[in-house]
Amino acid sequence: MNHSTPRPERNGPRGGFRSRLPALASAWLLVAGCDLFYPALPGGVAPGKDFDSAALLPLDAQGKAVISGNITSGKVDVYSLGPLEPGDRVIVSVRPAAGSNLDPIICIFNSQQEVFALNDDLDYAAGKVESYIDEVVTVADEPYYLAVSKFYFGDRSGAYVGDVEIRKGETIPTPAQQIVMLDFDGGVISIPGDRTYTTGPFDSADIDAAYTGMTDQIKAKIVETVRQNFRNTSVVIVTTDDPAPPECTSTVFFGAFSETKFGVAQDVDAYNRDRCDDALVFTNNFDDPFNPRPSADGIGVAIGNVATHEMGHLLGLNHVADVTALMDTTGSASTLLTDQEFKTAPLSITIFPTGKQNDMALLDRVLPPKE
Repeated sequence: MNHSTPRPERNGPRGGFRSRLPALASAWLLVAGCDLFYPALPGGVAPGKDFDSAALLPLDAQGKAVISGNITSGKVDVYSLGPLEPGDRVIVSVRPAAGSNLDPIICIFNSQQEVFALNDDLDYAAGKVESYIDEVVTVADEPYYLAVSKFYFGDRSGAYVGDVEIRKGETIPTPAQQIVMLDFDGGVISIPGDRTYTTGPFDSADIDAAYTGMTDQIKAKIVETVRQNFRNTSVVIVTTDDPAPPECTSTVFFGAFSETKFGVAQDVDAYNRDRCDDALVFTNNFDDPFNPRPSADGIGVAIGNVATHEMGHLLGLNHVADVTALMDTTGSASTLLTDQEFKTAPLSITIFPTGKQNDMALLDRVLPPKE
């Protein structure tokens, strides 16, 4: 399953100013296969270079197939998995072929070329760059696609081998309620692959002396913005000014300083398997990249959008390339002042060379229906 392990570059720097820096990786289960490089699939079927040229992957009587190919910079191998139904479990393991330097990344897309599942590394910290996906389909569609490429940063190209298995009739996971705590009291958060941060009580003067005495106003705008952004989901937003919730929450802290990031999440938590993971918005000197300095309400909107972005990572969302999207990583600081939304947008090139992310479809998959 996709229990995540951090990789510092995974969701990449946001160009031109402080990035939002989470990570993406997963646990691994070896599916039967061998480390041989096959120039074509069984029956002579070769991978396509895009969605349009993807040939149907032939599976054996047990629903299994071995894949292989060679990835150079910017190249994507695409296979059609054909029609899939709710309850179909798709298990994919892709690894460098013997002697290969490839750092693979894999993605499964639906017929609209929207992400169904994406994985980079099994355990980057341990040097395991194998990619692994094990997910159950919830929506019938035809075709689903499997795409293989290389990690964007660096030049880890080369050959790969992999195993694909589709099991029928598996149980579809039932999403659990997600509560998000906006913590303005301060606390401690450890970011895997980074460091441990300590935040004090939120004080608007820590943003800039120009905001002295505006703590309550800016806090209110942050909360309003986050609730507005999640309005079409069942996510429950609470703050440290409210009674403590009776169950575990994901917490967003506010405070501390970073020269390179607006915010950071502990993980890109594919399919929200950990409902108690945390994130941090670096609010000290937050206004430095803005010119002119935003109003109190403006800075509250910007901080609220970053908090939502980091919470998006904790719900499994990756970076996209659309300045109107909450998961964008391409815009300037000023784009944070706008009414960004969860939407369908192209994946950031640092995530995968092709395809889109439908934020709301992914959120609907990991959250219970809104009442």
